[in-house]
Formats: sequence, structure tokens, C-alpha cells
Amino acid sequence: MTLAESKLCYLLEQPEYPEIPKRKNSRVRPISREVDLAWLAGIIDGEGNLHALVQEKKSGTDRWKYLCPKIRITNTDVRMIHKVSEIYVREGLVFFYALNRVSRYQNKKPTWRDQLEITVGSQAGVVKLLKLVMPYLVNKSRYAEIMLETIEWVMSQPGRGRMSKKEPNYAESPQFSVFIEKLKTERANLIDPSTTTRRAGTILMI
Repeated sequence: MTLAESKLCYLLEQPEYPEIPKRKNSRVRPISREVDLAWLAGIIDGEGNLHALVQEKKSGTDRWKYLCPKIRITNTDVRMIHKVSEIYVREGLVFFYALNRVSRYQNKKPTWRDQLEITVGSQAGVVKLLKLVMPYLVNKSRYAEIMLETIEWVMSQPGRGRMSKKEPNYAESPQFSVFIEKLKTERANLIDPSTTTRRAGTILMI
């Protein structure tokens, strides 16, 4: 065996590998879960209702205003609501159902059907749900951003949601009024006939 061959055998028997620095990778969610969240975002975009209402509690002569955010999905197809409920349970969201019966409407049409509604109504739940679907929202994305910003601001305020005289009511804050006006403005983004086109096959002007 030649000297070169001897050195080659030695290297093969005792290989030396460069030390690769370890890197902390960000947490990656399973692809199947991402598909479900993207589907859910599409359902919220098309069949969902995001709203943040200012309601009032009464206790004697005291009045206390507070933010009441909700994310509702309503549909006549129980299979859709079933799929939404599966995702909510998996993600640890608290939700409730409501049945909207056609019989309660006086001017109902023969084609109308009973609808099943699924709602996430707590501030913490709405924040969690918005953060899950926001990467995939389209037409409701801006409203969702403002809604999330509003709720997180409210959750940072002292004495929130309680009939307490120790802390000022956050709903009376000028900053809260700014948030509510932003939400109203975004919700008013309706179709303007002057900006639309009748030609087929072209992108709708907004």
C-alpha cells in the first residue's frame, strides 16, 4: 500500500466533520392545521361577522360602558358549522351555538331555511381567534387588525369590565373613541357604484 493510500484509509476511518452551529427554529405548525386555519379564514371572510359593540351595564344610578366583541359564523349547512366547531375545540376556544329560525320572520320567503350560528364572544377568545386567522383574511383583514388593536388596548386598562368607581371607565377615554370611529369607518366600506365597472373579465375597481 502506498503512502497516499494509507493516508486515505486513515481519513476514512477517522473522518472529521465541521461543527455546524445550532439554530433555534421558530415553531412550525403542521400543514394540515394551516390548511384548516386558511379554510376557517375564508369562511369568516365570506360567512362571518366581526363586530365590536359598545354596551352598557346598569346598577342603580351607575352606568358602565364596555366593549363587547364577537365573531359569528352563520349558515344553513350544519356540516360547515360542525367543521368550524372542530377547529375551535382543537384550538381551545370557548364558543356557543344559536339557532336562527325562519319562523320568527314575518316576511319570510319559501326558500329561506333555519340557520345555525356559532359565536366566539369573550375578549380573550376573539383575540386568540383573530391571531390564528389573520394571516389568511382578505376583505375583513383591516377590520380584524383594528378590532384586535382595540381589544388589546381595552385588556391593558385597569378596572376593565367591572362596575367599579376606583378606576375611570375606559370607554370614556378619547383613545377608545378613536378606536370605535376607526371600526365604524372600516365597516362602512361598501360598494360605490361610481367606482365599479360593468365590463366582464376585469378587476373590480375600489
